[in-house]
Amino acid sequence: MGTRSRAAVAAFVVVASLGGSRIAAADPKGDINAKVKEAMESYDLMDYDAAKKTLSSAAVTAKKAKLDHDPVAAKIWLDLGIVAFAVPDANAAKEAFTAAVNIDPKIQIDAAYRSPDMAKLLDEARKGAKGGPAIKNGGGDPVGEVPDAGGDCAAVKGLQHNIIDTSRANAPAAIEAMLGTDITAAKVSVQFRAEGATDFTEVKLAKAGCKYTGAIPASATHGSIVHYYVAAYDGNNKVIAAKGSAGSPNILELTGGGTVKGDEEDPLGKKGGGGTVATAGGGDDGGGISKTVEPGPGARHKVMLGVQVGTGAGYVTGQTENMAVVKNCCIGASLAVITPELTYAISPRTSIGVAARLGIPVGANTDGHATVAPGGLLRLHYALAASGDGVRIMGQAGVGILRNTIKLDAPMNGGDTDIVAQGPLLLGAGLGYSHHLSNNVLFTFDLSVLAGLAVTSTFSSAPILNSGVSADISLGLAVGI
Repeated sequence: MGTRSRAAVAAFVVVASLGGSRIAAADPKGDINAKVKEAMESYDLMDYDAAKKTLSSAAVTAKKAKLDHDPVAAKIWLDLGIVAFAVPDANAAKEAFTAAVNIDPKIQIDAAYRSPDMAKLLDEARKGAKGGPAIKNGGGDPVGEVPDAGGDCAAVKGLQHNIIDTSRANAPAAIEAMLGTDITAAKVSVQFRAEGATDFTEVKLAKAGCKYTGAIPASATHGSIVHYYVAAYDGNNKVIAAKGSAGSPNILELTGGGTVKGDEEDPLGKKGGGGTVATAGGGDDGGGISKTVEPGPGARHKVMLGVQVGTGAGYVTGQTENMAVVKNCCIGASLAVITPELTYAISPRTSIGVAARLGIPVGANTDGHATVAPGGLLRLHYALAASGDGVRIMGQAGVGILRNTIKLDAPMNGGDTDIVAQGPLLLGAGLGYSHHLSNNVLFTFDLSVLAGLAVTSTFSSAPILNSGVSADISLGLAVGI
C-alpha cells in the first residue's frame, strides 16, 4: 500500500472515530437509560449499593448534559426512591420520590416494583410537592435559598442554603448556611460522600450568629463529583431540617484542580469501619474538624438460614398406624412442628428454599407409636411488596410423612390416642408475613398447608399411609450467612 493510501486510510479512521465519539456524546439520554437499566438489574439481585451507585452516576450524566429537569432525570430519582424503599429507608425514599415528582408530576412506579406501601409514599410525595418548583440539582430545595439578610437574622426562616453546582477539584468546597430562630438546633452539619465511597461523612459547621460556615475537605474532592447535603439536628441527633438527604443528595461537580496532599495514604471512603475520625490541624481540610462516618445501609444477605417453630392440625382418613379405623370426619393434631430452612434470594421479592419439616407427635399413648414425622420440601416464596417485606405467598412440594394424633373410639394396644400417617407425596401452599429486623435478620410468620398423598401404601417407617391435609402455623427467625 502506498504512502497516500495509508494516509487516506488513517484520515478515514480518525474521522470515523471522531464522528463516532460525537454520536456517542450526542446521546446522553441513551447513556442514562442504559445506566438506569443496569441499576435496576442490580436491584433485582438485591445489590442495593451497586444500584444506588449506578443511579448516582446516571444523575451526574444528566446534570452534565443539562437534563436534570428532563423526565429522564425524574426516572433516576424515582428508581433511587425504589432502592431506598427496599433497604428500607422510607425517609430517603420519600425524598427521592419528591425529587422525581417535582420534575415529572405524573411519573408512576413500574408495575414490577410497585407495592401498596410504595405507591402510598409516592402519593404523599406528590401531594407535598404539588405546585412546587422543580428541585434544583435533583436533590435540594430551591425554595428558601440563603437570602441577603443584611446582617438581620430575624429575616431568616428555616434552614437556608444556596446549593453549590460546581467547585474546584482537590480543594475545599466552602459551605454556608443560615438558620432561622424558628428552628432550635443542637448543631448544623454538612454530610458529604466522595466519589467511590458508600458512606456519608459529617463535618460540623461553625456558628456565627445565624450563619453557619465550613467546608467539604479537599481529601473528598479528588474525583469528578461529590454528593452532599446540609442538615440541622436536635439534641438526639435527629434531622429537623435539611437541604437534600442521604437518599436524595445534592450533586457537586468538580472541575480542574491539582494533586491532593496526603490523599495517597487514606483516600476518603477507602477505609472501612465507622466512628469518629479527627482531622489534623492545618492543611486544606482545616484544623480540628471532627468527622463522623455514617454506616451505609449495606445490602441484605441473599442466603438466609432460618428456623420456624409452630403447631398444626390435619384432616385425616383411613387407618392409624396400629390398624384402627379412622372416621372420615376426624381432625387430628400435630402439636409441635419444627421447620429449618435454607433460602436463596433470587430477587428482593422472590426466594427459593430447601426446608425440613419435623413433626413431633404429642399425646399418642399406644404401644409402639412413632416419635417423629420427617419431610423434605422445596419451597418458592414470593413477596407482594417490592421491598421483599410484608405479605408473601409460598408454593411447596416434597416427600415425607405427616403425622397427626387422634382419639380412638375404643382403647387398643395400651392407649386411647394413636397416630395417622399421610404421604409420602407432599404438595402445598402457604401465606405468610416477613420483615427484616436488620439486613442480617428476618422475622417470619407463615400459615402452611400441605396435602399428603398416598401414592404408595408404605414409606420409610410408616406401616400404613393415607391421604389427608395438614395445616401449620409457625413463627421464626432467619439470619444471613
